[in-house]
Amino acid sequence: MKFSNFDVYVISKELDSILSDGKILNIYEIENFLILKINTRESGIKNLIIKDDSRINLTEYDYPIPKFPTQYTRSLRKLLKNRKILSVSQYNFDRIIIIELSSFEGDSWNFIIELFNKGNYILVNELNIIKIAKSYKKFRERDILANKKYSFPKSRGEDFLTLSKEDFSNLLYISDGEIVRVLANLISFSGLYSEEICYRAKIDKSKNVKNLTDFEIDGLYNNFKNLRNEIFFGKICAHIIIDEVGNQTHVFPINLELFKNFEKKYFNSFNEAVDEFYSKLDSQALKQPYDAEISHKLNELNKILKRQQEYLEELKEEKVKFYDYGNFIFTHLNPLEKLMGVITTARAKGYNYYEINERLKQAKNENMDELDLFLKIEPTTKKIVVKINNSEVKLDLNKSIGENANKIYNKGKKMEKKILGTLNAITETKEQIQKLKDKQMRMDEQVDFLIKTPKKKWYEKYRWFISSDQFLVIGGKDASSNDSLFKKHLDKYDIVLHTNFPGSPLMIIKNPKNENIPKNTITEAADFVASYSRAWKENWGEIDVFYVNSEQVSKTPPSGEYLPKGSFMISGKKNFIKNSKTELALTIEILRIDEDNNQKEDIFYPKIIIGPINAIKSKYKSYITIKPSKSGYSKGNIANEIKKYFLNSSNKESRKWINVLSLDEIINILPTGVSKISKL
Repeated sequence: MKFSNFDVYVISKELDSILSDGKILNIYEIENFLILKINTRESGIKNLIIKDDSRINLTEYDYPIPKFPTQYTRSLRKLLKNRKILSVSQYNFDRIIIIELSSFEGDSWNFIIELFNKGNYILVNELNIIKIAKSYKKFRERDILANKKYSFPKSRGEDFLTLSKEDFSNLLYISDGEIVRVLANLISFSGLYSEEICYRAKIDKSKNVKNLTDFEIDGLYNNFKNLRNEIFFGKICAHIIIDEVGNQTHVFPINLELFKNFEKKYFNSFNEAVDEFYSKLDSQALKQPYDAEISHKLNELNKILKRQQEYLEELKEEKVKFYDYGNFIFTHLNPLEKLMGVITTARAKGYNYYEINERLKQAKNENMDELDLFLKIEPTTKKIVVKINNSEVKLDLNKSIGENANKIYNKGKKMEKKILGTLNAITETKEQIQKLKDKQMRMDEQVDFLIKTPKKKWYEKYRWFISSDQFLVIGGKDASSNDSLFKKHLDKYDIVLHTNFPGSPLMIIKNPKNENIPKNTITEAADFVASYSRAWKENWGEIDVFYVNSEQVSKTPPSGEYLPKGSFMISGKKNFIKNSKTELALTIEILRIDEDNNQKEDIFYPKIIIGPINAIKSKYKSYITIKPSKSGYSKGNIANEIKKYFLNSSNKESRKWINVLSLDEIINILPTGVSKISKL
């Protein structure tokens, strides 16, 4: 099932409301999926998934991220990372989505997604010149070529948006064929929506348009117009159609009378419905081939091993055969030398090999002595064929019997070398088979379906932790989130922490009940501020942090001055905490997911948690600590080490779920700068 132009219209409106003002953080490619990781203005980090020519939507499911990007992905990252999304729109009510992007060069660029002809993604600059495309193609009416101007495809059929009753009727009068096909081809209606119009008008969809009455044409147009208005002005009733055996069959943004008797599962948005519908299909498409790929490789390697083992037996037989031939020749050296002498003497008398061959055959038939081993001479190859152990063996007439024996012995020695090489090859093949079997066994410890990421609490889009005294501490990730915290979440009894130098988060200890905040919580929060400040990047082990009451924090600068984004004014006395530490602890909490995942077993999700050491240590037994270090790892590498630690230190059941955790989840919570693991 693929998106219709109706579906594109609805999804583009929903995407625009969520993604506008968001920033592209990264790009991934999996099979025929493209995933854009986007930091949205209000909803935190979201993954936008595009599948060939099928669909586009935001996904809450954890798709496996490949370890190594393709060349196309690397090129896209260079061009798209850190660009701001200005808008998302549909082009000309077609299956084309335009993501308008801010440009470092001036006017906006466009990332164009074509959901037809196997799909394509094209990035064009402010002059509409193609910078990169997934597929470069030549068409009859346009070309998709690098550094050439991009042209939208010519719209198929009449303008759906402005089609009048008169135009609609004229189209049907001059057409021929089944109604449903005419509607789909001439008005760009997808097949199902064309069927819906016929169904509502109570007209057989297969009826030829030539046989329609004026009354029926009026009915078709009225239902066409009603359906169009439902899409543009009606309430979205996004749902999945479920058949009588419980399988999902379709996903729609509005109710269709064609499916009025079917079971439906409704959602708050079309995007949510699309995400659930396609994730079930993707789960099979992504996971099963991986298992099938290993099975296929094992099958191929077992075939190779069988051929190698058969070849080894052949080599062993050849080796024995050549050594036996050599031994036989040396054992029968005298009669063979006499035979060769007869041939040499005859040649000296002027006889050719054909004549000698005939005379020797005649003599053998007459039972002449010394010819028991002789079979024939091959004049063209200058070889004599003799009988050795019931086999025909060719000897070179230009060499002595001893030389022929040595030549045959050498063939046996070559077989020995080949045997050694084949044995090594067999060992390598067996090792490869064992590695794949081990990998297959490890797959039993992996989840073989896509898991829906649990909904995050409101504070999880910020830096956060729960103190050892159960106070929520939240901090900004950047200037924008600092401002958001101040405007939305700073309340009367809260405490605010910060440093005296720029590049530090605004940190808030939430205190809704106006309780006495213990010193431990303040110290932990100060360590948290220190760790996410510039101090980590500069490799400082300790810094001073201050805290104030919420009413001492203001966004109002002195007269004539200006406060940059993410900055604040602090008035009154500051309370300093000396030597706050730049050191953090990480742990993983395995959360049970209560939502329906259509799986028989319980579903869990690994949640990576970071915080000051004392806060983490007070709640969790297993954790790892990190601190800044010039000789440490980058965020990507340290994230890999952290995940590896938790996998190695967990039991089999936990490893199954920890494998689901993406490195990006870990990278996203780490401080900026290089780090090293200080405690395991």
